[in-house]
Amino acid sequence: MSDGRKIIAKVPHPNSGPRSLTTESEVATMEFARAILNIPVPKVLAWCATDQNPVQAEYIIMEEARGSQLHEVWQDLPLRKKTNIIREFVDVERKLLWVAFDKLGSLYFKDSGIEGCEPVIVTDGPQDVIRHIESRFCIGPITRREFWEKQRSDMQYHGPWTSSKEYLESIARREIDWIKTHADPQAPKDTPWQYTSPEQNSPKAHIASLQKFLSTIEHIVPKDPELVSPRLWHPDFHAGNIYIHDQGQISCIIDWQGAWTTPVFIGANPPLLLDYGVEMLMKLPDNFKKLDNATQNQLRYQVSQSVLIHVYETTTAEKNPLMYKVMRHPHGQTLKQLEAFVGSTWDNCLFPFVECLIRVEREWDHFGITEPCPYHFSAEEIRQHHEEAGSFNKSQEFWRELQGVLTDEGYASNENFSKAVEILKDLREVGLGAIKGEELRSFDKEMRWVTDLGAPKS
Repeated sequence: MSDGRKIIAKVPHPNSGPRSLTTESEVATMEFARAILNIPVPKVLAWCATDQNPVQAEYIIMEEARGSQLHEVWQDLPLRKKTNIIREFVDVERKLLWVAFDKLGSLYFKDSGIEGCEPVIVTDGPQDVIRHIESRFCIGPITRREFWEKQRSDMQYHGPWTSSKEYLESIARREIDWIKTHADPQAPKDTPWQYTSPEQNSPKAHIASLQKFLSTIEHIVPKDPELVSPRLWHPDFHAGNIYIHDQGQISCIIDWQGAWTTPVFIGANPPLLLDYGVEMLMKLPDNFKKLDNATQNQLRYQVSQSVLIHVYETTTAEKNPLMYKVMRHPHGQTLKQLEAFVGSTWDNCLFPFVECLIRVEREWDHFGITEPCPYHFSAEEIRQHHEEAGSFNKSQEFWRELQGVLTDEGYASNENFSKAVEILKDLREVGLGAIKGEELRSFDKEMRWVTDLGAPKS
């Protein structure tokens, strides 16, 4: 601006989901996080949730995030500063889980007039805060874009929901209805990055798996009321959306698009900065200086991650017991994966969803349920599934080979950017061969403006 102040203007990307709902909900969520939870969030200066304006687009105008993006400086920070940031992560997570709601869905302002919104009832929190929340906010249709992809935008499966059971059943029934009406069982196209099972293009196989899941939901959803309580959670809590001061303190958290009041056992996850794939090692070995450089670097990373995980878990146990309870739930990962896979078996991949269902049956007795598992995989079905596992794992190795070029969060360093662009350009061309007709025309129309902009510089 003329006075030197910087602001950010944000308009919806074509793949962002319902543009009006997404804009309205993001503004309400940012205000909730900033004013109610006291989380450092950019202040919204102006916004419009309709394209009936001179801009001809929905928009949000907000303050610029202060500080440096964490992913730009993380590698160069000393371990002491990293541990301090991890402790701040715990505090942010504690604030997010502070308020419990009675419904699952996205937040909106109470006077928004959004169809499908329902009054919010806060079931846990300070009384003065509860009154303020209930007078200003409501909960309505979820804005996560996977709920609006393709013909799903015209289906009545957008919430809000009153329980975890209702939410999970809604997703499974939505996919069954979508597959019955819109799935195209044409022969699969070969893609180098994704395994396609023999049953991937069989609507019958997908529906059978989804019905298996439906039959188990009431049994496997946690009985602990805290674990199933709806709480706000940031959907994309990675290092690109976090800013820090020079002193190493979190200064701002951005990109609240798609945030919703999720069941804690589904939505709450440890920070993506933590690599839970490492074997815990709390100090360097005695012969460290005699090892080659590559081994030394690997051990430094292993020790650093081990220390950060230890700090995160001990601080979480002390400061945020609900999150610690989520992390210690015996079937937490299986339940999270079921929720992640159930809504995209046709558009993405059936194999990992079936893997979860097999795991549920195998571990059924450990769920503490007296009734038998309502479905059964035969020995032959399991044998075939295990045979396919090799092919599936091979496709996953493709992504592991990109480590060092692209991070799991989609970032590329300046020196690797050109290589990443070339790889993804080749993948895009192969991927375009898998779509046709109206879907291809729609994709080209949406992506043309991105192509015209050219590649970013970093």
